[in-house]
Amino acid sequence: MLRIAFLYFILSCSFFSYAENGVQKLFKAVNNGVVELHVKALAQPNPSQAKYEVSTSDSLGSGALISQEGRILTAAHVIERATEIEVIFADGSKTSGHVVWVDALIDLAMIQAAHVPSKIKPLTLAKSGDYNIGEQVVVIGAPYGVSHSLSVGYLSGIRDREQIPGSTLIPRFLQTDAAINKGNSGGPMFNLDGEVIGIVSYILSNTGGSNGLGFVVSIDTVHTVMDSDPGVFSGFIPQLLDEKLAKALNNPYGYGMLIQQVIPGTLADKMGFRGGNISILIEHTPMLLGGDILVSVGGYQLKDLESAVKLKQRMSTYKKGTKVEFRFLRDGEEKTAIWVVE
Repeated sequence: MLRIAFLYFILSCSFFSYAENGVQKLFKAVNNGVVELHVKALAQPNPSQAKYEVSTSDSLGSGALISQEGRILTAAHVIERATEIEVIFADGSKTSGHVVWVDALIDLAMIQAAHVPSKIKPLTLAKSGDYNIGEQVVVIGAPYGVSHSLSVGYLSGIRDREQIPGSTLIPRFLQTDAAINKGNSGGPMFNLDGEVIGIVSYILSNTGGSNGLGFVVSIDTVHTVMDSDPGVFSGFIPQLLDEKLAKALNNPYGYGMLIQQVIPGTLADKMGFRGGNISILIEHTPMLLGGDILVSVGGYQLKDLESAVKLKQRMSTYKKGTKVEFRFLRDGEEKTAIWVVE
């Protein structure tokens, strides 16, 4: 009996040693494709301060380098308000980055690094559906700014959301018990083959810490969004208006997109659009009033979420040299601006 117990102990040790070595090898193979993002971003509206003053705040996140040319996947909430992005690679080298596209409805975004060191190799994206509940997964990122931290867990659930209005996309999120904290957002989750199967999005937690449930945008959704040509980042931080809210703002159209903030250097900024300057709280949602209200683009009205999604799809199809008219309200007066597609 003692010999059997001893044999079981030896076999167990061999198994765990193999598993540990496997994770170690995986980390060494993929770690240099994970980047740390230091972001200066426009501060979000604060309802406790009636007048909004344009200011920036510092935040951090992670990203997954997916091309030698410098394309990096991350979470939309990490960089959608960014005025400056610093990309830090595993070898300590730094470069700047700029936003290529943002899909806030899915919490996915792409940025472009100005330079990629030759020894830094991009990560491999898994095929759609190439994952299973119960498989071991690895998350690498910068929780609380602690660079290239590894956590291990299991893929504990597959969660499909409702179909996005105006599209055929049903966003899929993968649930994991691997530790995820502030700073992990935008970083990759790997299978044991070292392939990216998701991009970290958020956690459900009473404390905001890693003792909750972690969710990542699935590789299926990543491929779908990338293949759909998300188009140029417009630079608007929007708030869609329903009929009730539009009337409260004396908007005669009864619909539109209230511009909350305009990101410097973007299309919206170059066209002269203005964000809001009055902080309020409406149904537990912080908002900025006083900005332009966009009502139509290229003749298409912004009546609801479906029309906004279709407009975003349409903007990616405009050919170079096309003139697109933006109609909007400013201080109660109707105005127009023209975008010449570059």
